[in-house]
Amino acid sequence: MKQVKDLQFYKKLMPSQLTLEIHKSDEGFWAKVKELPHCYTQAKDFPGLIEMVNDAIYTYLEIPDKFRKAVGFYVPKEICEEIRKSEWENMFRELSKKNNLIEGKSTLQMCLN
Repeated sequence: MKQVKDLQFYKKLMPSQLTLEIHKSDEGFWAKVKELPHCYTQAKDFPGLIEMVNDAIYTYLEIPDKFRKAVGFYVPKEICEEIRKSEWENMFRELSKKNNLIEGKSTLQMCLN
């Protein structure tokens, strides 16, 4: 039976986290994705390196161009944590203004993705 290679198939191929070995060179930077044998790339600057690493991962995992934006994009863990923290703080601020959550009683509930 032939497996359907849809967006969900490709999303499952993407690891939740990867480790980079990053080196500075005369031309800029080069990186190796430790979990993916023979997956290397290079760029002149760090933002370019992150873009090229993502391209190398998509190529390594054979993610078709039409699914690349939808499967996700790797960023350094520290940046991801700051984005989540910022989004959480902004969302909470807006919700508390809207729903008067600052005073009174509130129930906490675990929200899962």
